[in-house]
Amino acid sequence: MALSACSLVNESGVSVYRPFETQALQAHEQWAFAGRLAVADERESFSASVNWRHRGVRDDIELLGPLAQGRLAISVADGAVTIDDGENQQEFFGSAEQILSERLGVAMPVNSLKYWVFGIIDPDLPDVELDAGFMQAGWRVTFKDSHRLEAASLPKKINIEKDRTKIKLIVDQWDLS
Repeated sequence: MALSACSLVNESGVSVYRPFETQALQAHEQWAFAGRLAVADERESFSASVNWRHRGVRDDIELLGPLAQGRLAISVADGAVTIDDGENQQEFFGSAEQILSERLGVAMPVNSLKYWVFGIIDPDLPDVELDAGFMQAGWRVTFKDSHRLEAASLPKKINIEKDRTKIKLIVDQWDLS
């Protein structure tokens, strides 16, 4: 996925969690990020490069395994989830979290992640604020570092935990165009 370098403005490491700064940015109809993802629970674990593009009500997530081996393309839109592993493309209907849990073998709160990557709560779920993040739907979301972008701090390192499932996401580059 090509990301426009021109959308990166005044990027620098910022260590303070400031969710109020990112809400206006999250309202963009289109945004994308590239980064790295590690997911583990008591049964499964995997790491991948991640390219996520959000366009209106559609999210396209591409996972590439280590050394570019193994590609999984996931599209989520209007109650439908399409999973393409390069050999087979399958479409499912229902909860994205349920479908991805069954297909990937680990829990992935994909509907909430599109908010959490901006450092803000999912507006459809109750939350509990923490010093470095919040809890929602049993998930503890904490932020370790951030980028300075368009006069706001956007998360760079995000840890997400629930029971024995741990997700680490590092956002290397944002595109808000």
